[in-house]
Amino acid sequence: MPELLGINHLTLGTPDLDRLVAFYTDLLGGSLSFHRAATPTEPRIAVIDVGGDDHLMFVETATTPSLEPDPLGPAG
Repeated sequence: MPELLGINHLTLGTPDLDRLVAFYTDLLGGSLSFHRAATPTEPRIAVIDVGGDDHLMFVETATTPSLEPDPLGPAG
C-alpha cells in the first residue's frame, strides 16, 4: 500500500456558503482562493486556503446536511 503523505483538500456541503466562507476567512484567517457561481447543472463552490498545501472546498447544497454519515462506497 502506498504511504499517505497528506491530504490536499477536503470537501464539505453547506446550505449557506456565504456564512461559511465568512467564518473561515474573517474568524479563522483563511483566504478565499477560488469561487464558482452556480450553473443550471453545477452547485456554487468556494475553496478556502487554510495554510500550507491545505484547502477546504465548500459546496452549497439545497438541504441541511445530515448528522448521519454517508455509507461507504466501493472505494471506502
